[in-house]
Amino acid sequence: DIGGAEMAHDLYVDEEVGTNLKDKALTWMKEQRENPFFLYLATTNIHHPFTPAPRFVGTSDCGVYGDFVHELDYIVGEVMNTLEELGVADNTLVIFTSDNGGMLNITGQRTWKIGHKMNGDLLGFKFDAWEGGHRIPFIARWPGKIKKGAVSDHLISNVDMFATFASLTNTKLKPEDGRDSYNLLPIFMGIEKKQIRDQLIISPVSKDHIAIRKGNWVFIDNKGNGGFTSSVVGDQGLGGAAALLFTGQENSEIENGKLKEDAAPGQLYDLAQDPSQKVNLYYQRPEKVMHMKQALEQALNSK
Repeated sequence: DIGGAEMAHDLYVDEEVGTNLKDKALTWMKEQRENPFFLYLATTNIHHPFTPAPRFVGTSDCGVYGDFVHELDYIVGEVMNTLEELGVADNTLVIFTSDNGGMLNITGQRTWKIGHKMNGDLLGFKFDAWEGGHRIPFIARWPGKIKKGAVSDHLISNVDMFATFASLTNTKLKPEDGRDSYNLLPIFMGIEKKQIRDQLIISPVSKDHIAIRKGNWVFIDNKGNGGFTSSVVGDQGLGGAAALLFTGQENSEIENGKLKEDAAPGQLYDLAQDPSQKVNLYYQRPEKVMHMKQALEQALNSK
């Protein structure tokens, strides 16, 4: 049991959840054949418990984690095939994204040992202020509107979907609606070259590790990761400095799986030069630290 309402969870057959959600989504899409529609399909792939449908078990080279990814790929493919069947694939904006970075839980640890890095070379995991905790995939498809194969370095957030979809549907928002949301359609369509969002506030599990991203810079007003903190390999909550000892990743503030005694009180990283956050520039760039700290305080105190 992963928590929550046990009686409700007992009604689930975990291995069938992905297929059932997919079938419900496709049936509903077909019912909208003559109408414009909006579908939000939040799959359980690839959250724990890792329970791929039997047809996908053993299909990958990285255990149930990889098998679950294969099932997710199948689900997305079925949605795309249905759009083609309905004749609206070329007139539909499709977005594929996630809510957070991969987690170094028990299955994640097993998968890492096999050789799969769920967050690539990014530092950290789910719930962290580090990049691996919150930088996620974002793929958008809209034939004739979004250039095929285009790649963007614009700073965006999933909260921007609110204003984006409002613009797409010509929905007028009230001043108090979606105050932190930005319309991304000009970015998607390649119309706007300048950054629409000038900064992003990042909230990990620890309120003492709220971070701010401005341009290529990210500032964390504390030591460490701000997420899971177990130092025991095999725990669901393995994280922080101890996780680096397990993964072999590097950070200038951490040695032998522990924060250094003289670790800086905050963290500053230039993601353009150091996307893996290996070197904390807190002491090397005091003027940038001050600028970022002030921007963070202003954002947190704004009403």
